[in-house]
Amino acid sequence: MKNTGSLLIIGCIILLSACSGGGKKVLIMSSGKVQLNGNAITASSGGTHTETTLVPDGDNISVVSESGTTNFTVKEPGIYILNLKKDTVVGSYQRTGTDQFQEVITQKDLARRIDSLYLLAQGLNVNEASRNYNIPPFQLSHITNNLQAQIVGPFLKMPGSFDPSKEHEVYKFYTNKEIMEIIDKLKPMISTKPKQ
Repeated sequence: MKNTGSLLIIGCIILLSACSGGGKKVLIMSSGKVQLNGNAITASSGGTHTETTLVPDGDNISVVSESGTTNFTVKEPGIYILNLKKDTVVGSYQRTGTDQFQEVITQKDLARRIDSLYLLAQGLNVNEASRNYNIPPFQLSHITNNLQAQIVGPFLKMPGSFDPSKEHEVYKFYTNKEIMEIIDKLKPMISTKPKQ
């Protein structure tokens, strides 16, 4: 009986170790099918946005595509985004919480936000410390050390509400094409009338 208990404990430890994946997750954003074989990713071209999560074993992953094999290093713990789309993927941390007030956005605030979106799409003023990201095609970016963070990808809407009893770390990502469409919709909202 003692051997059975010991084997059960050892089995649980092995199972937990296998599931932990070294504390790393790679969210693969692509425009076609993705097949995983260990740390090897095979990407096929297509027209539908797909997201696949890889829990790597070790510090290296590889992507096999029509243009050859590309290797990436994933040494730090946390969540990464691997962009296998033809368009750049951009995004940033989104403030969420239990604030119940409605924020009033002035014309000046709106203009500043449009400028910020434009800079993000251009890859300017982008850095991990500011928690904003510009990830060109076939590039990998470390997003956060928090494996519980939520990534909302392109073409997906932000969740309507969050559990107010928990702290949330949420990042929203768009394609560059989506960002430019958002900017085009926001620009007419800025008044061009001179102040009197």
